Amino acid sequence: MFDKILIANRGEIALRVVKTCRKLGIKTVTIFADNDQFLPHANAGDESVSLGGGSLAQTYLNQRKIIDLAKKYNVDAIHPGYGFLSENSSFQQNIAKAGMIFIGPCAEAIELMGDKKESKVKMEQIGVPLVPGYHGENQDEKFLLDEAKKIGFPVLIKATAGGGGKGMRIVQEEAEFLGALEASKREASNAFGNDKVLLEKYIELPRHIEVQLVSDGKGNHYHFFERECSIQRRYQKVIEETPSPIIDDELREKICSTAVKIAEGINYLGAGTIEYILTPQKDFYFLEMNTRLQVEHPVTEEVTGFDLVELQIRAANGEAFGFKQEDIKQKGHSIECRIYAEDPDNNFLPTNGRVKKISAQHYTDYRLDSGYTDGNSISTSYDPMLAKLIVHADSRENSIKKMNHALDDVLFLGAKTNRDYLKRILSHKEFVTGNIHTHFVETYKKQLDQSTYTDQTRAIIIAAALFSKTIKEKSIWNVITKKLSKEIFIDEKSFCFDLLEQSHNKITFAHRGNEYTFFLRDFEGEYYSFEGMGDFYYAFQSYINQDEAQQIIVNSLEAKVKLVAKAQKTSMASLLGEGALQSPMPGKVFKILKKEGESVQEGEDVLIVEAMKMEHSIKATASGTVKNIFFKEGEQVQGGVLLCEIE
Repeated sequence: MFDKILIANRGEIALRVVKTCRKLGIKTVTIFADNDQFLPHANAGDESVSLGGGSLAQTYLNQRKIIDLAKKYNVDAIHPGYGFLSENSSFQQNIAKAGMIFIGPCAEAIELMGDKKESKVKMEQIGVPLVPGYHGENQDEKFLLDEAKKIGFPVLIKATAGGGGKGMRIVQEEAEFLGALEASKREASNAFGNDKVLLEKYIELPRHIEVQLVSDGKGNHYHFFERECSIQRRYQKVIEETPSPIIDDELREKICSTAVKIAEGINYLGAGTIEYILTPQKDFYFLEMNTRLQVEHPVTEEVTGFDLVELQIRAANGEAFGFKQEDIKQKGHSIECRIYAEDPDNNFLPTNGRVKKISAQHYTDYRLDSGYTDGNSISTSYDPMLAKLIVHADSRENSIKKMNHALDDVLFLGAKTNRDYLKRILSHKEFVTGNIHTHFVETYKKQLDQSTYTDQTRAIIIAAALFSKTIKEKSIWNVITKKLSKEIFIDEKSFCFDLLEQSHNKITFAHRGNEYTFFLRDFEGEYYSFEGMGDFYYAFQSYINQDEAQQIIVNSLEAKVKLVAKAQKTSMASLLGEGALQSPMPGKVFKILKKEGESVQEGEDVLIVEAMKMEHSIKATASGTVKNIFFKEGEQVQGGVLLCEIE
């Protein structure tokens, strides 16, 4: 067995690998960029070393620096985690040249399955079903348009390298194709250094099914059943579960045996995942293979009882597994929710700031894999995922119930997250019945939108905000001698109310013709409880930025709230001119699409801001002429700054 392993990654996956290494008695070296020096993984290894500062290319993607550190610290092997260099064939080769082991497959398998075009050619040879499409060498835009016409719209444009939704566009009709092709190639080039694309027939209402594989060091290949990953947003998985609620034993045997056939056909080693598209008619097609550990691997561990990281390490060490395929069984049902630093009610824009406190009372049984701890800052340089929350129960129904309780229990105070949005999905009748697909989030967008508050829900939020200010400042407006009309922003939307009475433990106000009275019952730090409308409420409060905006969490509801000292008729953003375009988040001006003096139509893209590895289009809010552009391509911007003016 290896004596020492360097973990070439950060955050929760670095901590996950450390955990298994300790179980196996293997020493670890963890690495960290300077802006990560206070994150848990920075000091989790038996030895930890800084990569210095700078961009990703200078830190976590710096192969030479990482391999030199591995030599210096006399490690036997390097575990790449997922993302970063985990599917980089040159990294594998350079590690081998340096006399160490890459914990993963060989470079040839990484290259083959990392190229969507070549992998499809190989799948054809093996006899694996493929989605109809074009994956040839010709990248001429007119040729690709002709191929798209042959396939029939809608079609899917996909980057041949990489994944995670980058370089991917759905094209519904011919007139949209060339613009989507340009955007897809640009995004792919920026993300992967390769702008080649392929075309596929776009399948309506598909499910995303994947099979976990692990191949040992002696040429034996095993599947660990399937995962359902159909709940996605912008091709990023949000909720994963196993087993899939739609797959019966016969179909399970077909897709899992096909996955093993693929592993055998490419002489695979270690952990990998075969991803499929499943049609409503239950036909399945090969989508791609991820030649690494997946973010969602914990649900497989929960139902099978196997430590997949341990199997990775043993396979890389050349060991045979001491079990047979029939020894791998599923027990119960497991669900994973990804908790992101993002605002679902503000177009899912990433949020930054500081995780002031992670409240995890463990009133229910769950697994929380997080790369953050109290006081850590959230960087816009990385993926916005804060944690993975995993539950395991005897049935899907009980697993959903347990996850709802777990989400109530796990709070990230100080950062707006998608926690309450996850609960909306889990409570949706179509999710509960298992009637899900990859367009679930978009299909039920209005039903999942919390911005349409009821009067009672709004009253609860107002009361929670008023009590939190009372706790902090004893009284918001000192002694109240008469009725005051006030304004409150709830998730960027303005609501007015009349404050009728306020003391340390009692608040009465009127909203939309109804009068509400609430009583404060208990408080301790950020936690407090209050009563009103015949019910009892548990609340948390935390400030999330410098302009006195509060994160209010009441039972399962979460909102960003700002009290305004004097009532205003409009939102803060509307104080700017109608044609003022602001940056919705901190990031980088990736591309400027319009020039000063150029005309623009309302809704047309003007700039593209890149943040947390994704592109965000800034659209014209009114038709007119571009008067001023205040930044250049490549410049960093803060959230809320004025990017452009249109007159």
